[in-house]
Amino acid sequence: MKVVQQEKLKSFLLERARGCIHGPLGQLSWRFVTPSYGIEPGADDHTDKCNRTSIGHYLQMYDWDACFFSQAARFLEDKDLPIEIVNNFLTVKTTDGHVPRTVSPGKFWDLGDHCKPFLCQALEHACKNFPDTKITEEMLQSLKHFLDYFETHRRHNSGLFHWRNVLESGVDNNLALIAPGPAAKEENISHVDFPDGRLLAVDLNVYMTLEYRAFAFLCRRVGNTLLADKYTKKEFTQLELIEQLLWNEDKGHYSNRDPKFNTLVDTLSWTTLCPVMAGLSANARALSVIENYMLSTDHFLGPKGLSSLSRSELLYNQSYRGLYGRAMVSNWQGPMWVLPNVMAVRGLLNYGLKDEAKEIASLVVKTLVDALDKTGTLTENYDAETGKPLWAPQFISWNILTLELLELL
Repeated sequence: MKVVQQEKLKSFLLERARGCIHGPLGQLSWRFVTPSYGIEPGADDHTDKCNRTSIGHYLQMYDWDACFFSQAARFLEDKDLPIEIVNNFLTVKTTDGHVPRTVSPGKFWDLGDHCKPFLCQALEHACKNFPDTKITEEMLQSLKHFLDYFETHRRHNSGLFHWRNVLESGVDNNLALIAPGPAAKEENISHVDFPDGRLLAVDLNVYMTLEYRAFAFLCRRVGNTLLADKYTKKEFTQLELIEQLLWNEDKGHYSNRDPKFNTLVDTLSWTTLCPVMAGLSANARALSVIENYMLSTDHFLGPKGLSSLSRSELLYNQSYRGLYGRAMVSNWQGPMWVLPNVMAVRGLLNYGLKDEAKEIASLVVKTLVDALDKTGTLTENYDAETGKPLWAPQFISWNILTLELLELL
């Protein structure tokens, strides 16, 4: 791959990323970000149905899109952006600690879904990248309230967490949450008992572990050592539960657990790799998952990077795939997405596998370079076999983290 192509991609990401940042507007009192550039934010706030399912552009600010975007603030030399993003979410928090996962200048979308646990991690990244970042005690208490909601409304009596539904997870048609049989059924689903709202999910429990760690970091930063120690204990307790209850000894990988039947769901989605991607898994288990699954061409590693679902799964596909009859094409059942690949690269580096990390980084960067040359833009996901751009053109969001991959290369 030519250096000039990498530089073109870098310049494109930096330029278009700035077009995703918007000034305070409506109920959003700080600057906010949208996944798409070149759009009018909140232009469909007056409608009943979000336009993203028809036009392919995202006009609102989404929880993990915004938080991962903020992790690239150092490339944009914008030290205030992470705090402004987090403040926009925290200021719309309700009295019970609920934070909407989709916020917009004039409306809240995806009602009932709680903001994913990335707010503390966004601030932790900001503090490490910009040492003069100021965290207040007031912000700390607001973040604690946000975390309390998970413990009150999303925690099973085992101590593990579950999503409200598959859509709250953000991995909209994740087969590890909705199971292949029910997912393939017709639009009328009234007779089906979908497990998505009860499965104890690997990804959410990893995110909560990391969020506890980040919150403890923020507590120590403001000198609240008692609260920091409390959340460090929560972090290690959560990690122990992941290892005890979500490790599938027979398969040699992590699996979601169905508490109703006390069984593990064998479906191999990228979300089941999260303990390794996050560097939480013990070395022996991590290296087994990496060798046998993550870097296996029978499962996740392909010519364009890591796929979002294992090739061994019967419903692995690269199509525009709806969910329960909805007009939704954010397909996580096969296509290559930048976010899981960046998370995997971080994980591989954590385990000292720099060459393997560079291999994935190179595949992803080349996929984006080729797409940019052919279409003049970037999209939300790509055909894992051919690299063909799929849904949502003008998509930056966490694609900006490709800058990390370019830096590694």
